[in-house]
Amino acid sequence: MNNAPMATTGRHDSLLQSLAPMQEAVVSLLRTHPRGLTEMALLKALMARPWQVLGPVDFSSPSTLYPVHFLLFHVLYCWRDALHRQTEPETLEIGPMSIRLRPLTRSGSNQPGAHDPLADFYRDLDNLALSDDCVEQMVNDFWRGVQPPDQGRLGEACQALEVPCPPPPLAQVRQQFRRLAMRHHPDRGGSTERLQALNEGMAVLRHYYRYQP
Repeated sequence: MNNAPMATTGRHDSLLQSLAPMQEAVVSLLRTHPRGLTEMALLKALMARPWQVLGPVDFSSPSTLYPVHFLLFHVLYCWRDALHRQTEPETLEIGPMSIRLRPLTRSGSNQPGAHDPLADFYRDLDNLALSDDCVEQMVNDFWRGVQPPDQGRLGEACQALEVPCPPPPLAQVRQQFRRLAMRHHPDRGGSTERLQALNEGMAVLRHYYRYQP
C-alpha cells in the first residue's frame, strides 16, 4: 500500500503482515475525513462495512481494548514516519480525541527527527504484551487528561444500558451490563450491534464514574 510502509522486525513479520488490511483501511478513512476522527470513531469505522478489519471491540474492558488500541497506534505511527519521508510531507496528528492528516510544519514534536517517547512505545511491538496492571494504569493516566462525558453522551450510554440518567451506583450498572450482555450476546440469539452499543455505553459510564466523588 502506498505511503504507509510498516516497520519490520523478524519475529513480528507474521503480525505485521496481518495488519496490512487495517493499514489500508486507516489510510483510506483518514484521507476521506480531512477533519479527522476520534480513536473510537476510527475503531468503529474499522469494524463496519466495507472494511470490517476488526471484530467487535469491548470498549468497557481495558485488558481487551488495549491490544486493539496498541495495534491501531502502531499502524498510525509507522504511517507518520513514512509521511515524513515524502517530497511534499504531511504528518499525522495522533491522539485519542483527534487523529487527522495535516501539512507538516518544521517545528514542534511532529517534525521529522524529533524525539517522541509515545512513538517509540507504539513502534515497539514487544509492548503489545503488557500485564493487566500496566494496562489499567495506562488507562487511568489517559482518563485523567480527558474531560468527563457531556450530557448527550451520558444520556445515550444510560439509554443503551436501560438505566436512569444520572446513573445509579457503579455496582448496579455493572450488574445491569452483565445481564444485558448475556441476553443480547450473538451466541444467544442477540445482535452484534446491540452488544457493541452496550460495550460503548459501559465505556462511557466508566469514564463518568471517574469524575464522581
